[in-house]
Amino acid sequence: MPRIVSFRTRILLVVLAGALIPLALVGLWLTRTAARSGEELLEARVSEALDRTVAEIGARWIRLRSDLLLLAEDDAVQRALAATEAVPTERSLGSREAGRAATPQPASLDSLFTILDRAVERAVVRDNAERILWSLDRSAAASASFGSGDPLLSVRLNIYERASGRALGLLEAGVRVSALTGDRLGSLAAAGAVLGAFDRGSGAALLPLPFDPAAVAGERFLWTGDEWITQRRTLEELPLELVAAAPLGPFTRPFEQAARRGVWALLIVAAVGLTLAAALTGRMTRSLERLATAAEAVSRGDLERKVESGGEDEVGRVARSFNAMTDSLRRTLRQLSQREALAAVGEFASTLAHEIRNPLTSIRVDLQMVEEALPKGSELRQLQSGALEEIARLDRTVSGALVVARSGRITLRPLDLQQPLRAALHAAQPAFAVRGALLEPLAGNAESIHVEGDAGALEQLFLNILLNAAQALGSGGCARAHVRTQDDEAVVAISDNGRGIPPDVLEHVFEPFFSTRPDGTGLGLAVAQRIAAAHHGEVRVDSRSGEGTTVEVRLPLAVRAPV
Repeated sequence: MPRIVSFRTRILLVVLAGALIPLALVGLWLTRTAARSGEELLEARVSEALDRTVAEIGARWIRLRSDLLLLAEDDAVQRALAATEAVPTERSLGSREAGRAATPQPASLDSLFTILDRAVERAVVRDNAERILWSLDRSAAASASFGSGDPLLSVRLNIYERASGRALGLLEAGVRVSALTGDRLGSLAAAGAVLGAFDRGSGAALLPLPFDPAAVAGERFLWTGDEWITQRRTLEELPLELVAAAPLGPFTRPFEQAARRGVWALLIVAAVGLTLAAALTGRMTRSLERLATAAEAVSRGDLERKVESGGEDEVGRVARSFNAMTDSLRRTLRQLSQREALAAVGEFASTLAHEIRNPLTSIRVDLQMVEEALPKGSELRQLQSGALEEIARLDRTVSGALVVARSGRITLRPLDLQQPLRAALHAAQPAFAVRGALLEPLAGNAESIHVEGDAGALEQLFLNILLNAAQALGSGGCARAHVRTQDDEAVVAISDNGRGIPPDVLEHVFEPFFSTRPDGTGLGLAVAQRIAAAHHGEVRVDSRSGEGTTVEVRLPLAVRAPV
């Protein structure tokens, strides 16, 4: 007779296979990726510090270049170079003494060089034939603050004639490297790196390094028994290449140690898990019995029944799945109920739209007949024309907003957001006037702000918010609308200084048919939110009791302006 393996033994085997194997894989992954994680962190830090160094060197070079351009644009330099180009001389190529003998160095040039940034150690003015006109050097006392061992970086700038812009010559300058790097050496040292600087022309090292400068030619090298990585940057306007090198050991060793601790922790967790699994399997039968009892209750219609799911084994998973199933069933039944209610609201909206359009059509025809009967110069024509416009606006609003409220779908077209907002402000004015409140004109961006939407629906959205604001105001109250752009959104903020909304009411303002006024329908903000959602936007309400309310409507900006 074959040996029967108990249910408890099978559960323990499943837990053993399902826990130890993933934990072993995680431990292997930790040990393999620990060193790489430390290396990536070091590379990121060195790269960030080196980028900041390049940016600061570039900023310092811009200041030094501005000083050098003062020399290049000096009147004496401009005149001498122009004269040299017009009348060629017999000075020997590159002869410093011949240049000075033929063209005496003016005292103004010496004075100008004296007040330049001390980082400029020397300057040489050459004509287009590379002949030296003047050579300027600082005395040892003037540059003692940099140190006698501070290397110079040779840079060249073209000299152009101020009037015509043609090239007259060259200005060579020797710039102290320490003046360019500044305190970035300390910053890179804080990141665990060493900074090296090399002249791109000659390849000479311009900063002292603790190792052979040739070692940083590659991406990695060994020094003092440790592996080092390098990062390099080339400056565009300077013949300078920066190299930062950092040792891997100080960064990888903590990660490796953490990985080893993580492996031990995983082993401990595995042992604890097996112990708990062995203890919990004794309760498996009772858990299955409770699950069966709950299933029978649900079959009788008790959807509130829950099953305790304290374990991590198969029975616990089944219990949690059972609870999730009953929760999902309750949500589905609620959603079906809400959809039936929304269908009823949609049917009501269609009926309401039909009932409103019929009298509107009759009123429009009557007003048009009155218009035909009025004399051409009558003052009543303006009032009659305004009434026809309001009827057209109301027809558009009913057609657009109620379709959104019923189906949540709308045809989007590019439009200027301020047009429906201004129309809503105009339509809401009587509601504020009746209550003795003030509705300020539109404030904010005077330029067009384009969104994609339906003008009638958006007008109804803003009008619903404005009418709510009017209901919250008394005599002397004030409301205003402000429109702006933020990132890729258009934001319309409608604020009032009314009585505000209590916190317990604020959380229900978007629920259909919820209203604190006896004559309220509870559909204003609900419809506004549905219209905003149909435009891929949202409505936000911020209110404090006694301080007023601000309603923000956020809509995505249009990718193209209306034609």
